[in-house]
Amino acid sequence: MERRSSQPPHLWAPTPPSAHADGAAHRQRWHRRTWQLHQSVLLSHLYAFALLVGYSWAGYAPWRVIALYGAWVGAGMGFITWAYASGWNHRQRDPGLFVVHQGVSILGALGLLVAAPQLAFQALVMLIAFSADGFLARSRTSFAVTWVLTLACAGAGIVWMGPEMRMPTTTLAGQLLTVGVVLGAVARCIGLVTYFRGVQYRLGQALARIEDLVRSDDLTGVANRRGIMEALRWHHAQTESQGLPLSVALLDVDHFKRINDDFGHDSGDRVLRTLGTLLREQARATDGVGRYGGEEFLLVLPGTSAAQASEVLERLRARVETTAWAAVFEGAAGVTVSIGATVCRPGESVEAAVRRADEALYEGKALGRNRVVMA
Repeated sequence: MERRSSQPPHLWAPTPPSAHADGAAHRQRWHRRTWQLHQSVLLSHLYAFALLVGYSWAGYAPWRVIALYGAWVGAGMGFITWAYASGWNHRQRDPGLFVVHQGVSILGALGLLVAAPQLAFQALVMLIAFSADGFLARSRTSFAVTWVLTLACAGAGIVWMGPEMRMPTTTLAGQLLTVGVVLGAVARCIGLVTYFRGVQYRLGQALARIEDLVRSDDLTGVANRRGIMEALRWHHAQTESQGLPLSVALLDVDHFKRINDDFGHDSGDRVLRTLGTLLREQARATDGVGRYGGEEFLLVLPGTSAAQASEVLERLRARVETTAWAAVFEGAAGVTVSIGATVCRPGESVEAAVRRADEALYEGKALGRNRVVMA
């Protein structure tokens, strides 16, 4: 069995093209989500402005105040839309323009509270609803500043305009508009919760993918050393508690170094990739298969006695030998494997069982390779 070099790996490597592609895809996704959030804020402002127009039409607020509010929000949202469309925002420390978004929304609501205290309920609900966007802040500082300033300004506005503040429900129109205010706030909260649930779901998927990558071997498609050892420990605990046998086998490609030297490392990779596919196909649903290192594979066979393991592994060895390797890489005369196996003893560690399987594998190599040896 050929041993890999003990030299340390290179500490630097050029960024692969896939990394640049992933970065571009990430920026595109971020850009798309930013636009989606901006559009949701625009819709919220339009809805709030429509309610304010209704209040003014019902006689609860002067048109001048509503027009000034509309001009303020329109200018702020227009600037943010221009910044997104032109790419100006990407040159800023906060490319999402969170502070600008919050400033336009919160200052607009506070201005409405002071200029039209008879619409205090609408203004306060808007203030809370737009301040909820603080949960989207890029940092804890921005989040804290958003809520501290909001509460401080709202408190000051209430103390200043308190005697004049009203809830516009003296008429049917006012009552319906106030219901609309509540519905709008609830809809915005639902939108935020839906967004965060989506983020949570995507994060869960990403973490699951990371967990899979940590435990899998990219080349062969089977578990890597960490993954297969975790599976071995789990099966070891399960079989010991149930009083069942557990067989462990190490499989090694014969003369693998010669394949690399004579046909190139690409051919060697094809051999390992094909072998990984064969092992997955031959393994039972309860078995574990993993790349232990280099050209070695570790097989975990729960509930399998020595005689059963010998039969299974011999069938696997023959399957490898009869594979049409000439179709895998040009010039192949054949590929064989040697397998060393053992049954875990009661109370022993999995590491001890793997060492015993490794010794049986070396014995198979010394006996001429292309064979199964049970320890």
